[in-house]
Amino acid sequence: MTTGVINRPFKWGPNDRREFIVQNSEVSLVAINDTNGNPVFIGRAKIGVALSDAKWQIRKVTWDANQSPTRVEWPENSLSKASADYEFVWSSDSDLTVTAITQANPSVVTVAAIGDLVDGDQIVIQGVVGMTEVNYDGSNIYTVANSAGNTFELQGIDSTGFTAYSSGGTVVFGNVVNLTYS
Repeated sequence: MTTGVINRPFKWGPNDRREFIVQNSEVSLVAINDTNGNPVFIGRAKIGVALSDAKWQIRKVTWDANQSPTRVEWPENSLSKASADYEFVWSSDSDLTVTAITQANPSVVTVAAIGDLVDGDQIVIQGVVGMTEVNYDGSNIYTVANSAGNTFELQGIDSTGFTAYSSGGTVVFGNVVNLTYS
């Protein structure tokens, strides 16, 4: 029996989320998981290409309450058709750290630093304590509106009836979340 390092391609991020893993001449794989550890966005690059190349095959997976996959969708290509070709970019935008969320209409999120986030971007929020209603459940993807400084609105979201924000949370965004899936 041989012992030693085992190649485990996934690293564990916040909330047991498996994140960017490995890149070499054989494979390049990235996944964004929900708070239950289910992969929601999965991408693999065409063999031998860099992370920054538009040579990714990306899919979105929808899960039911029993943690079973119910739907797999592919991003739409330039012809507005679902495409499993290697023709998309996996964004490497860093997650943003949430520092506050208001109980308001519309809800306003404050982050430590806004980074590259702009109005119109679609985002996923995970790991919030207190106002858990905003945490990603497999379907609630938010649209950013009226960003200013380190704050932005969750377009169309009335959080007045949500539990008060207590602490924590990350905002995940980028090309993969903002693709159109069908």
